[in-house]
Amino acid sequence: MWAVVFGVLAVQLSILLYNLSYWRRRRLAPSAAACTLSVLIPARNERENLPCLLESLAPQLTTGVECHVCDDGSDDGTTEWLERHAEQLGVRWFRSAPRPPGWVGKNWACYQLAARAQGEWLLFLDADMRCAAGFLNALRAYLATTDAHMVTAIPTFTPTNRLVALLKLMVPFSVFTLLPLRLAEQHPNPAFAFANGQVIAFRKRDYVRWLPHFFVRGAVLEDVALAALVKRHCGIVRILDARAWLTVSMYPTLRAAIDGFSKNAVAICRTIPLATVILAMMVLLYLYPLGALVFLPRERVLAAIAMGLAAVMFGWSARVVGMPFALGLGYPLSVALGIWTLARSIGWYKRGTIIWKGRAYRAPS
Repeated sequence: MWAVVFGVLAVQLSILLYNLSYWRRRRLAPSAAACTLSVLIPARNERENLPCLLESLAPQLTTGVECHVCDDGSDDGTTEWLERHAEQLGVRWFRSAPRPPGWVGKNWACYQLAARAQGEWLLFLDADMRCAAGFLNALRAYLATTDAHMVTAIPTFTPTNRLVALLKLMVPFSVFTLLPLRLAEQHPNPAFAFANGQVIAFRKRDYVRWLPHFFVRGAVLEDVALAALVKRHCGIVRILDARAWLTVSMYPTLRAAIDGFSKNAVAICRTIPLATVILAMMVLLYLYPLGALVFLPRERVLAAIAMGLAAVMFGWSARVVGMPFALGLGYPLSVALGIWTLARSIGWYKRGTIIWKGRAYRAPS
């Protein structure tokens, strides 16, 4: 048992150390070059988030930069706010056309936004992002010189409370301890696809050629599906460290965070059987040592070492997204929340229906 635990932890630690070294070369920095850019924001019931994002973007909407918002059937005051404020902020907006059968709402909104965009690059931003001054110029400089067909970025996470932070910690921990970033960027196999759907940019000519949102129209985990599509076209994906420029809170409450991650958890694992295996492995790797520490006196030394390794890896993963290293000390609760969320997601996918933002979607088989 302990051989399995320490063997997997050693592999995870090796991948994490490699990724931390690789990550240093992916920091977004300003430069003199520039390209034209269309900032495209899908928004459904984002009255609390959208004003902050657009106000942070407005001073950056200079020559060569445009911004479009698609109001995707909001009923929380988002539409009325856009009617009053969008024009003075230099933002163009429109109401979404009726969603065709088989489309996820965000993908349909992004598809419509892309049809209106005029820039050389299309930047899709989630409404809960916050952009520091100079972000768009720094990104335009990078996009003007990159060889990538698709660019994504990791922001600083700013959770609303400690429990949300512990659940969200499962995301960078899973990515940075299981997926070598070089493979995510360079290997053509779609199995290594990764992207952060909060920040995704495509060259306009590639978008027109590949129609990515059309071909992933039914995907609830659209970011990974988009990256996989680019790999199938032999395109190049680049993942940027944008912590100095972008922040995101994502979910205001633990319930909202659990709902959001339940929507994607099985899709991240690929299948329900694989998700079930991963759930069991999470119990073995991260909770069994805690149980051994409490109930098995002869195994306490091994349990303490395993828990120490896990805490360090969770702590480093937290630092990758701008959260405190000390958050890693709470990793057993983070894992417990992750297990509950994954189990809930398995239930949703077995039922065949995913509920998100007041809409029901068919869970992919």
